[in-house]
Order: sequence, then C-alpha cells, then structure tokens
Amino acid sequence: MNVLILAAGAAAMEPLDGEYPLMLTEIDGVTLIERVIRSVEPIVDGRLIVALRRSEMSHFHLGEVVTILRSDAKVVPVSDSVRGAACTSLLAAEHLDGESELLVVNANQLIDIDLAEVVADFRMRWLDAGVVTFQSVHPRYSYVRVEDDGLVSEAAEKRPISKFASTGVYWFADGRRFLAGVRNTIRKDVHVGGNFYVTPVLNELILEQARVGVWSVEGGKYLPIKSQRQLQHTESHYEHGV
Repeated sequence: MNVLILAAGAAAMEPLDGEYPLMLTEIDGVTLIERVIRSVEPIVDGRLIVALRRSEMSHFHLGEVVTILRSDAKVVPVSDSVRGAACTSLLAAEHLDGESELLVVNANQLIDIDLAEVVADFRMRWLDAGVVTFQSVHPRYSYVRVEDDGLVSEAAEKRPISKFASTGVYWFADGRRFLAGVRNTIRKDVHVGGNFYVTPVLNELILEQARVGVWSVEGGKYLPIKSQRQLQHTESHYEHGV
C-alpha cells in the first residue's frame, strides 16, 4: 500500500498562528501534519509520500518536520504555481509503486475513522477505486453520484450532483491506473478555475468500466479545515477530549 498525502494546497483562509502555514497549526498541542500522518500510519506497509509546498519547506522547515515524524517518508517539493492536487499527484509519481494499491489523502481535514477498515471493505467489494464521503450540498466540496447498486456513476468538482461529498480520501486498487486517469483528466483540460482536482479522475476510471464505490461517514467524524470557522470547530472538537 502506497499512501500519498497531499499537503501542498494553499489554505483558503488568511494566515494562521502568525505567519506559520496551515500544516503547522497546532490542534490541542499537535500539529495538523502530525495528526494526518498518524491517521495513515496503521496502513502504510509500502511507501509514504508527502507533497509539500516548496516555499513552506524553505521558510518553515516543513520537510524536516515530516522526516522527524516519519523518517522513511518521501517528501515531494511542489511549486506554488502547480495547478491543483491532480498535478501534484503526478509530481509524486516517481515515488509510487504503480503495481501497488494507493491511498490518496488531502491534508486540510481530519477524519475520525479506521482507514484500515475502510480499505478492507473496498477490497472485499472487489472495487477498483473507492472514496470516503459525507453528507453535504455545499459547493466548496466535490461530489459523486451513487446508483442503487452502490457504485459511483459520476464525479464532479465544486458542483453538488448528490449529497455524497468527498472527504478527500481516495483508494485505488492500482496506482498506475490512477496516474493514467490523472493524465487523461489533464489532457482533456478538465479543470475548475484553472486547477485540476482528484475527484474528476474517477470519471476516467468509470469510462473504463471500473467499479468505484463509497464509504460514508457521519458528519461529526469528518472535520474539514477550509475556513477559520471550520478550524475553530476542529480545535473545539479535540479540546473536548476527542
């Protein structure tokens, strides 16, 4: 299992904690990047790759922070001009074992679930890909349409097409197939506001008759950090003993 943490996205909020970046925000005394790495450690049996903004690595030593937390992690520097998470994934391609499973995790959120259980469920259903979802209709998120058989028939970015919103956690049975889907998405110029995202890549797999499913979590177990209000909610969540 390869795990790719996407931590190079710009925070959609004003600078926090002085000039320090979102990844170094301390939630109940523990930085966000450490909490994200902790969440995936039980299922990393191959490679852990962490994509970071090059500017945050040089100004705030974020690369060193990651290697202290996980000495065997591969750190991928990403230019601030890279156009979205899908492009960032391609920059990490050289570190991915294409024949292995791949878990892609966005770092601007926390999820209170057992990821090993999620992956085991995806495998048991013989899926080619899976996405962890929660209930929402807000257009800040990406969405998938789920049919009666439980399989995804369509994915969209920043456009509600159902109540199944992506948490930013994706599993692929074949990392090579994911990367091919990313390249096709970019080749077709499927972008939103000039940026290329991971969720629309699922459409490329669906076109190839791939079986894509979902794992749904309760809203209280998903803690997005896309605004100051959401950050305050997450801090309160952990301060109360979670």
